[in-house]
Amino acid sequence: MLSIFVSLLFANLTFAHPRDQTKICKDYVLPLTVTSGNYIWGLPILETDYDVTTFTTNLSRWDANVTFHPVSGFLAQVTASYKIAGTFCAPTKGPSKTVLLASHGLGFDRSYWHPEIQPDKYSFVDYAISKGYSVFFYDRLGVSKSSVISGYVNQVSIQISILEQLVNQIRTGKFSPKPKNVVLIGHSFGSVISNALLVSDPGLVDGVVLTGISYKIPDTAVAFEAWQPRLARVQSPGRWRQLDGGYTTWVDIFANVNVFFKYPFYDKKVVEYSETNKQPFALMEIISLAVTDLHAPKFTGPVLVMSGENDLVFCNGDCSPILEEPARDIFNASKNLEVYVQPGSGHGINYSLNATGTFGVITHFLATSGL
Repeated sequence: MLSIFVSLLFANLTFAHPRDQTKICKDYVLPLTVTSGNYIWGLPILETDYDVTTFTTNLSRWDANVTFHPVSGFLAQVTASYKIAGTFCAPTKGPSKTVLLASHGLGFDRSYWHPEIQPDKYSFVDYAISKGYSVFFYDRLGVSKSSVISGYVNQVSIQISILEQLVNQIRTGKFSPKPKNVVLIGHSFGSVISNALLVSDPGLVDGVVLTGISYKIPDTAVAFEAWQPRLARVQSPGRWRQLDGGYTTWVDIFANVNVFFKYPFYDKKVVEYSETNKQPFALMEIISLAVTDLHAPKFTGPVLVMSGENDLVFCNGDCSPILEEPARDIFNASKNLEVYVQPGSGHGINYSLNATGTFGVITHFLATSGL
């Protein structure tokens, strides 16, 4: 009986942030039960960094599509319960008609949208609040204060189902009065799951902003080898000793710079902050990306596709010539599609020196789209 009481208490627990002049924020821990179709890990478990290096080499081969078989099968219906930690912020003058639901990418947690370092320059949340928007941003499954599951299980399909439930909770007025509009905001992996949700349920949201993404298949070996992944529990046993071998992180701060930043368009203090606050990512998240359908022919709402000019992960270092045409094929039914390449930015677009320029493009797009 006591355990049931504690569970119910925790399920409804919220934490208010100190009130400031511009916004009111509350932290939530949300119990969610989701059903998804999941792929089954088909390789031996990874015990050492030698194993991770072998995995990386095999994944990065030019013929990996025929020589590398990390999946052994598929489970059509898997139901599981998780706790997802998130924060809802609204302007002090009151909740807006539009709520932005922000999903971060691999290697980050929800603080990507609202970092402690120089928030006047790098906080998308503060910028969006200043333009009158409410924002819900959360730790994806396996990250920070949300539930952690095996890195051999955590994958795209589960994250899509979680995102769908978060949209529904926003719609029903869980965090504020029922909004008129819900817009998905994503970065990298967060953009992938946001995009994929438009495929499975094209009428669920009113618009989408996808950053740190492209639709021309890049040479994945470039980014993955640049990452130099290592076992997370070995890299930082104090933080991640409990994680299994399915979770990795990049090897050091220079790999971080190589993948997420572009010289000279970054502040070294921000790089150091990013490295200190980095989060592990599941190898099954990486594997499941390759089999995720992103073509959304039935989504008619406004779409902004935006990446840094020098994005290494999705553009191999130059997004300018490859971003627009494939995006128009993916969203061929959108009534308002805008494709934008942000100059002087790497993959971690929110952490570039001109981050407020990025935020300005996003909020201008939303406003001109009636959102």
